[in-house]
Amino acid sequence: METNERFNMANHNERLPQNVPGPYYVDSSCIDCDKCRGEAPEFFHRNADIGMTVVYRQPTTPEEIRLAQDALEGCPTESIGQAGAT
Repeated sequence: METNERFNMANHNERLPQNVPGPYYVDSSCIDCDKCRGEAPEFFHRNADIGMTVVYRQPTTPEEIRLAQDALEGCPTESIGQAGAT
């Protein structure tokens, strides 16, 4: 059975190079809907050159990590990923 369905996670292989290094990232499936920027503007920023949102600052404190994780969980296209330690 063939499927194009995403499996509740961003694709690390499609991580946008404009993301800052670190565990949180946005992949190429971003539709620039503004949801994550509204929930966690401290970490997500629209990159006008590519027309998508990227992570421009990684969260460090437990509160910041919770905000970034909430944005990840609320992403309608599941374009935000988290790989590795925060």
